[in-house]
Amino acid sequence: MIQLCMVKRGLRQLALIGLLMVSISSLGLSEFTTVKQADAFRAEEARPATCSAAPWEATATYSGDSEVSHQGKLWTARWWTTGEEPGTSASWGVWDARETCGNGGGRDEDGRFEPEPHSASNDTSCASSSCLHSALKNAVPGGRIVLEPGTYTGSFSSDAGGTSEQPIVIESRDAANPAVISGYSAGSGYALRVRGDHWIIRNLKLTNAQKGILLDHSNHTLVSGVEVFNIGYEAVHFRDGTSYSTIENSRIYNTGKTGPGFGEGVYVGSAEGASYDQNTHYNTIRGVIFGPNITAEHIDIKERSIGTLVENCTFYGEGISGANYADSFVDVKGNGAIIRNNTAYQNGNSLIVDAFQLHEIVPGWGISNEFSNNTVFLSDPDVYVIAAYGNTSATASQNTRSPAGNMYKGNVTVAP
Repeated sequence: MIQLCMVKRGLRQLALIGLLMVSISSLGLSEFTTVKQADAFRAEEARPATCSAAPWEATATYSGDSEVSHQGKLWTARWWTTGEEPGTSASWGVWDARETCGNGGGRDEDGRFEPEPHSASNDTSCASSSCLHSALKNAVPGGRIVLEPGTYTGSFSSDAGGTSEQPIVIESRDAANPAVISGYSAGSGYALRVRGDHWIIRNLKLTNAQKGILLDHSNHTLVSGVEVFNIGYEAVHFRDGTSYSTIENSRIYNTGKTGPGFGEGVYVGSAEGASYDQNTHYNTIRGVIFGPNITAEHIDIKERSIGTLVENCTFYGEGISGANYADSFVDVKGNGAIIRNNTAYQNGNSLIVDAFQLHEIVPGWGISNEFSNNTVFLSDPDVYVIAAYGNTSATASQNTRSPAGNMYKGNVTVAP
């Protein structure tokens, strides 16, 4: 029965991807291709199969917490993925090796899978802004930049890139007392910009800049445990082709300090006509607390972005300004987004028109999006949970609102 359900789910998701590719082809756009993973550690040879999960399939699409068996191991997906083979990324990647099927080999004394050990040979410890500038400039694959407690002032940037096996890490020495990366002012610059693949940015505070974290063509980057606040425009921007990257378990608030209509929490892609690569695909926003005082949409998914996953987030509506049409928690203009298991609070903000919106900026975009198991607390009964404007489309399943009021508007198909 479990395998049958997984097959059905895989077929439905394959159909969705097929629909998206057809829509892209009809617009004369080039087909998006997955960034190739570098070879990493090899899994042990397969032992006699005792894994309860179905085998991994290269063409299947898996959501977070999906389990597969592959190369004699049981794997769990940390986030939405397709085409990424278990065992071809380092221990922080999409697939978490839970155990070896068979006799239990490959686990530590507590029964957990033992990842490859970290080497401290490439660690750089910083306690000053000048050190951080230098460390970012000279970062190498497998390098780790460790920030001592304190404030680091400047616009910090790196063009270096890691690999799937050896990502570049920047983190606080003490996660309970995180380092603060501060720009010069909320009216200009950025706190941290990364223009390379395979980074891990974790346990940091970022503040006092026009943009907090800016990822430009930075694929397979993980942002985790950060706090971004007091920002002039948007807090986090997945820009210029950034794909397969994630922000998780973080908090964003007090954005739009110098431009309320541009104060998004997380901004995915670029507006039509921008000079940046708009193909920002399969990015994940998970477990992020948004608000209060995010002045634009908490999440804005731009046209020509595919497969954005938003899950397990919390949205607090106090502060959404209505400026530049900012009147919802999430605005989807791309295709194939999955918005699920989130909780939103209107907090008495009468400028919120809909909890989730879809807009067609470019013909053929804003379609085939999914909303499921979201819970919204809307004090105004006239506010819709999901509103699909123009030729956009979505499916909705198991969404709830309290108290009772408007649910769906436009081309929204309600599924069981």
